[in-house]
Amino acid sequence: MLLLPMFFFVFILMAGSASSFNTLVNAPAGPIQGTTKSVQGAPVQAFLGIPYAEPPLGNQRFLRANPMKPWTETYQATSLPPACIQYTIYPFPWYDELPGKSENCLYLNIYSPIYARKGINLPVIFWIHGGGFVFGSSRMDVYDASALALYGKVIVVTINYRLGPLGFLTSNTADAPGNVGMYDMYMALQWVRTNIASFGGDKDLITLSGESAGAISVSLFCVSPLTKGMFSRAIMESASAILLTPTELQNNLNFSQQIAKIVGCASDTKTIESDPKSVVGCPRNQNATDLAIALWSLDPTATIYYWPQFGDDLFPTNTLDDIRNGNFHNVPLFIGNNRDEGSFFITTSDPKTFGFFGQKDTYVNKTYADQVIHKFFSTYNNIERVFQYYFADVPNNDYGDIRSQLYTAVGDTTLLCATVYFAERYAGTYDDTYFYFFLHRPSNSVWAPWMGTTHFDEVQFVFGEPIRKPELYQLDEVTLSRNMIEIWTNFAKYGYPTFNWPKYSNDTHDLIYLDTTFKTGIYGTGPHLNNCNFLRSHFGF
Repeated sequence: MLLLPMFFFVFILMAGSASSFNTLVNAPAGPIQGTTKSVQGAPVQAFLGIPYAEPPLGNQRFLRANPMKPWTETYQATSLPPACIQYTIYPFPWYDELPGKSENCLYLNIYSPIYARKGINLPVIFWIHGGGFVFGSSRMDVYDASALALYGKVIVVTINYRLGPLGFLTSNTADAPGNVGMYDMYMALQWVRTNIASFGGDKDLITLSGESAGAISVSLFCVSPLTKGMFSRAIMESASAILLTPTELQNNLNFSQQIAKIVGCASDTKTIESDPKSVVGCPRNQNATDLAIALWSLDPTATIYYWPQFGDDLFPTNTLDDIRNGNFHNVPLFIGNNRDEGSFFITTSDPKTFGFFGQKDTYVNKTYADQVIHKFFSTYNNIERVFQYYFADVPNNDYGDIRSQLYTAVGDTTLLCATVYFAERYAGTYDDTYFYFFLHRPSNSVWAPWMGTTHFDEVQFVFGEPIRKPELYQLDEVTLSRNMIEIWTNFAKYGYPTFNWPKYSNDTHDLIYLDTTFKTGIYGTGPHLNNCNFLRSHFGF
């Protein structure tokens, strides 16, 4: 308790002289020169754009990257790296719309308190961004981890990994094995374990964390044989690998074949499976952005195309069976969802009806709802039964309630129930499982008010954006962000969010609601658990 005033004394003493801080680190990778950032006048160390792998260019496209060779000259880690190649015309919250995207994108950033030095051994949060494995980058402002590192007294690592066809195109042969974007994450984690002690981090106290596609990745690494012992905590925000199916390899092959056809490298008779060397060799020489555009053209409003696939050394078996059987690494787990996850998906999948941000405030009838249910529940055996479950008790002329039920149903099947099932299986194996439910709608939200607290809304509070930019938020939101930083970093330090946070179990489904008031609730009495029980047979959980 006496340390905090001393830190603030140091901040006050040295304010305005950021250049006087020594941010040169001698790591096993080589000497690295960082920079400093300021959060409300307090300095934070930032090491930006550190390469963790050799650039996967030329013949290395579609292949696993090679480890970065150590360097002897001081590496200037003072500016954010380029985003990996991605493309859309829509303003998805994960999409990096800044120019300068590159195939040479395998870099990571390290944010740390100003006093972090070798021997300090601070906990490390390793962040995997979301974006459906097609969007996102570590240079996005929302992932500026300065406030998280400062107020949480932890080291935060944010990474890039290859996206879309550059990260997941596959022939299921050595020509394009697939999953190279997942292997990028694994390589970044290896780099951190080797080098983080030089930055003041504890390699044996790494929390693997992510949101959406990042949470799916974390859940996969919770059962991967290659990552056992590489991290000691896991945080999953709004998704899990239970969304995957055993057919992902074939799905990825189909996407890869379609992309190859669009760019003139394949045909109905010349396929990526029948002639992999030739078909893969052709797009290996195509413009990288053209490949991303080809994927986007298959469904311009989709938020995900490729999924991680099973059958390599990262995920050698059907990971869904590993989850069912409780074959986890048994590290403490902090997991949760946002209240209105599905509203994001119904507007972004049909911007003509709702407006991308829901700004048209369109009310819908049951005929429209039935069409959307058929789209999002297309793999279910009895879609009509699903429709009746969600809409039988809703009056035909209550168009607002129809819309609300629609995004509830979509949220249940796309994200929420997969998160619940994962937490249940995990808690059945490992006692230290904790669940949150995020309720607060940001006051500056770009999404229409009727959409509530939607997908991705919690991330800005975890990373401390209200602290960095208080002029954009209300005062109670700054407090909420401070509280959430404490919760997330407590978990990274101690393996539990707070002393009184109830453990999640299959019997009680206890959780904490996160909003500006903070209240405890029982998830098992809420409507979503009933919904997830109804959908359980489809997922097999």
